[in-house]
Amino acid sequence: MRQALPSIMEEKVDVDGLKNAIAHVFKGRGKSRLSRTEFTFALAYELKWLTPDESREAIDIALREGLLKEEGGKLVPTFNVKEAQVPRDFRLKLTCRSLFDRTIDLLISAGMSREAALEMAAKKREQYGGLVTPEVAALAIAKEKKLSVEAYIDEAYAQLINNK
Repeated sequence: MRQALPSIMEEKVDVDGLKNAIAHVFKGRGKSRLSRTEFTFALAYELKWLTPDESREAIDIALREGLLKEEGGKLVPTFNVKEAQVPRDFRLKLTCRSLFDRTIDLLISAGMSREAALEMAAKKREQYGGLVTPEVAALAIAKEKKLSVEAYIDEAYAQLINNK
């Protein structure tokens, strides 16, 4: 079961930054219309600013915020990208939210209360004898609830390896 997380991504994406990212992608492609796939590819693989899932969610946020519109299956900016002043060193950044907080928010998005999610994460960690991090415990619960945790796995692994 795939869960959409608009509220989590909206907390992570600065709308002005998203506008700059849209201008950067469209200017770079030299096109006035792009497919969702082209836009996602640019953000995730060419620019490496977001994961593919985050890129798709950023598109949805841009549509909701009125920065993009869809016409004939293509994304079209609602502003003049040629007039947009994108700083030379611009890079779309997500605000720093911990993996644990984002995983708890994932559980909340599935209908669990924050208190219940935190309590279950603590119990799961206890169940593993304290041998796992709070992040891993919360991810285990999300996986048990059949939520999509793939986007978080690499980050959790990196935290374990880097001991952060």
